[in-house]
Amino acid sequence: MNNTTMHWITFLHNFIAGFLMPWLGLLLVNIRPSMKKLVIIALSYAVLGVLLRSYLPYDISFYIQILFLLISVTILLNFSLLKAIVATIFGVIVLVLGELVFTLIIIEWFGPDVVASTNPLIKVFVPLPQIVMTIIIIYLCIRFKFYLFNFQETISETSVFYESKRTRTTAFLVVTILIVIIIQMIFSFSVINKGFSFFHGLALPLMGAISTTVLILGLIAMALLIIQLVELTQKESQYHMQAIYIETLDELYTAIRSERHDIINHLQTIYGFNQLGYKQEVQEYLSELMGGNILSNEFITTGSPGLTALFYIKSGIARTNDITFKVEVDTPIDSLKVSTYELNNILGNLINNAFDAVMPLDTDQRLVMVYIGSNAEHYIFKVSNYGYIEDDIKEKILRKGYSTKKGEHLGLGLHICHNLAQKYGGRLDISNNDKHMVNFSVYFPRKLEKGDLYEFAGQENSSFDG
Repeated sequence: MNNTTMHWITFLHNFIAGFLMPWLGLLLVNIRPSMKKLVIIALSYAVLGVLLRSYLPYDISFYIQILFLLISVTILLNFSLLKAIVATIFGVIVLVLGELVFTLIIIEWFGPDVVASTNPLIKVFVPLPQIVMTIIIIYLCIRFKFYLFNFQETISETSVFYESKRTRTTAFLVVTILIVIIIQMIFSFSVINKGFSFFHGLALPLMGAISTTVLILGLIAMALLIIQLVELTQKESQYHMQAIYIETLDELYTAIRSERHDIINHLQTIYGFNQLGYKQEVQEYLSELMGGNILSNEFITTGSPGLTALFYIKSGIARTNDITFKVEVDTPIDSLKVSTYELNNILGNLINNAFDAVMPLDTDQRLVMVYIGSNAEHYIFKVSNYGYIEDDIKEKILRKGYSTKKGEHLGLGLHICHNLAQKYGGRLDISNNDKHMVNFSVYFPRKLEKGDLYEFAGQENSSFDG
């Protein structure tokens, strides 16, 4: 085979490798690269490969090409060095592993002469298995949107990728695995063709022992890397949830500040009407402020003036929206040691959620029921509405920021109810009954000592800080 043919075959192999390695590596970090940029990288990689193979052994030229590939990804994609290393190494590892595995298979089936052959057709088709394997992996990554890291998102300074110690450890393990694979590949080629290796003075048994040791070290490094990746994924998930919650709180704080001025003005107006004895004007002003006739003819005695006032307003809102709102009080709660403000916060959130849930339903299904009762150990507050909640949703619905509602909702209502119930040693249970209704039941212990409240609140705060 003449030099020109050899150069073209080398160019073809290097172009394919230079195209597939960065493409796969970038997909594994959730980056969809520009095909134009990949072609530029592949052409440069192929030209460099032809030039280097003319003067340098395979192993040295391979190292130089990988370094060039790393620089190309960094410059053309405007990546940081760490991101470029991770993306490049992932692609290289897959392709080199494929080459190693399929080379050994070809040797086992057809003998070493096939790999060492100078026949142009054989030279062209020997790398096909690992090329096909890499293309299949690329297709699967695109089809199922699989990736190991997500470099697509904007990464904050508190993100897991900026934990320098863990990042350096991960990068070191990735590079170690690559070096192990390359060493193993060099030994494999040394067995086939002594001219490719600097180790031609070593006996084959010694080379086999070194090769086995290198593989064991590679497996250890791979296991450590997997552990690091699992921990990284868990940390990233935690940071992501915390970031969502902080962003939600920030939005809530901004919204409260923007409305604070208007609320103060409204309160001052109502206070002025009240001081002057204009009760009718107060009622009209509140009706206009709340967006309609929210007053009700129903008056429900609960043993708590604040809760009675809440039910009075909610029944008016329900009547305005054609919602049947029923309240049943079996036990007065005047002895319940729960703040009126926080009790209204809990039941107000639950009733609002129930109203939102039944509004899309037919009028005959717009039913919301509130039950207040007790047993030997607990006061019970239950809010029910037509609907059904899947078991997997029950586990998520009390989390910070989680919402089943469409549109812009903060997902804090049930989480707040859950925390307030726990603050008083109680709990919030969610269940479905056989009447196609969802029950949100809050239980407060009948015997609540003041010290219990403070102890629980302290536990809650310490867990939140952690």
